[in-house]
Amino acid sequence: MEAGVPSNTFSKIYTLIESELLPPAMALRSHETTYDKEMQSYTGKQMVKGGIVGFGTESNHEKKVLQMVKQGAQLQRNVDLKAGQVKDQINAMLTRYNIMATVALESRRLVKYSSKQKQANAALDVVGIQFFPIPM
Repeated sequence: MEAGVPSNTFSKIYTLIESELLPPAMALRSHETTYDKEMQSYTGKQMVKGGIVGFGTESNHEKKVLQMVKQGAQLQRNVDLKAGQVKDQINAMLTRYNIMATVALESRRLVKYSSKQKQANAALDVVGIQFFPIPM
């Protein structure tokens, strides 16, 4: 027992994270890997057919990239929602032990997309659950 928390409660928390938070996080990571591979050859495939550029020449690749961006946003949302649910369930288990769980975040610098942008933005990624004692 750590901080008076029974080992079966720790086991329940571990199982909850593994079964509820890990699957959407793995789906997002897999999607990001695929998206990165697609973007390596994006410019050669965009809106060009037979040397013609413009209206009516959109390639299926452009449509696929837009669908991937949309799915990436949805998968990220899934991770965020699941992290909130898991955190709330863990807090319900740990409140009697004066321990609080929060979503652990890591900052990741995003690519600067414009020369007019003063600085690059940052993304916050869910990387797990953190635990803190509640001061009395």
